[in-house]
Order: sequence, then C-alpha cells, then structure tokens
Amino acid sequence: MNRKLIAILIFGGIMAASIGGFYFFSVPKEFYTKEELIENHFYVTPEVKFQIQEIVQLDEKTYIALHNSYGENYGASVWIWRLGKWENVGSSSSSGPHILNNNGNSYVYWNLHPDDIVKTIEVYVTSRRNYSITNANTSEHNEVYFPQIQVKHEIDIGKKSYGHMKVPSEWKMLTGSVDLNPVENGLLPSSHYFLYQYRVLNEKGEEVRLEHTHRNGGGGSYSGDYVIFLGHVQSENLE
Repeated sequence: MNRKLIAILIFGGIMAASIGGFYFFSVPKEFYTKEELIENHFYVTPEVKFQIQEIVQLDEKTYIALHNSYGENYGASVWIWRLGKWENVGSSSSSGPHILNNNGNSYVYWNLHPDDIVKTIEVYVTSRRNYSITNANTSEHNEVYFPQIQVKHEIDIGKKSYGHMKVPSEWKMLTGSVDLNPVENGLLPSSHYFLYQYRVLNEKGEEVRLEHTHRNGGGGSYSGDYVIFLGHVQSENLE
C-alpha cells in the first residue's frame, strides 16, 4: 500500500468521523415520553401527586413540559438540544408568563392555575422615558431624550390554562433581540433598557391577580440566558 493510498484512507476516516460527530451533536434525537421524564428526570416519590399535563415541541431543538404537583403547583420545565443530548435549562413549580429564547426563536409560555379565571394575557415590551446629557462642559456636548416606549400584545388563552405563542416579530425589530441585556438597534443607544412585563384580565376585561398560581410562592432554577421571567406591569406605568 503506497503512501498516497494511506493518506486518502486517513483523510476519508477523518471526514467520516467529522460528519458522524456533526450529525450526532446537531440532529436531535426523539424527545422523552411523559413516562421517561417522570421516571428519569423528575424523581417523583409516591407521596407526590405529580402529573405532566402536556409535552409541547416549540421547534426541533426546543421543548417545554407542562406539569403540576399536588394539584396546586402548575409549572413548566424547558428542554433544549445541546451538545448531543436533551438538557433541562429551566424548571419552575409556578409558571406565570415567561419568555424562552433558543435556536434563533423566541416564545412566550405560561402554565396558570385553573382557579385563576383568566381570559387574556397582555404582554408588554416597555422602556421608561428618560433624558441624558453627556460631555456637558465640552464642545462635544450632547443631549438625548428617550421617549416612553410601550408595545402590547394580547393573547386569548382559550379553554386551556397553559400554552405558548411565538414572540411578535415587531418586538425583535424594536429591541434588536429578546434577551436580558440592553440592546443596540441603530436608533437607541445601548444604555436604553427594555422590560418585558405582563398583566392578566378576566372575561369582563378587568385586571386580576394570579393568586392561586403564586399561592405557594412558586420557585424555579434556570441556567444560561434561555428563559426570561416576566414581571407584573403596574397599571399606573402604562400610557
């Protein structure tokens, strides 16, 4: 066997290994069943009345598992395909509206207690009115006024108390990206912050509190910058 043939075989082996590795890490395998999640990932004991309500595929690399325990705590866990396996990057026992960002896509998701009678979730992206002066005593004196920004999207949640929706495209056009940090979009400087907030309404259009959803305080843990918690917007701050 001459050297040229050996080199070709080595090169071919490297290419095959590279393609196989790329396929293994980039192409997601089938997601877990409800039974597999409960048995291998949630560590449920007989004393805990735990149920997975639904497993929802958001895209090929993103899933959420909606669940409740003791019939009182309604939460969700977030799963992404990362480094060749499904990884739980967030889990909570009380899920008001959150934003999930992965694989270039962004979603709002929620899992409310059914006793909180909610018809509509209003989700806001806002930025407070502000004014700044830089280089006040120099020839480069600059004054900038930041207007109040408020964009609202209404979600009719229907008959189910849990669900999801894709983040409106105009939000990304406004902020540049949905993340936790200040953004630079070509119009506003990077010191201009955006907040993601919500409020919920009943059938009469009256604002209500998620008293049952947050009755036990909830709680959760998250890794990375995949999940953004939405704070409750104060009505007096809306225009």
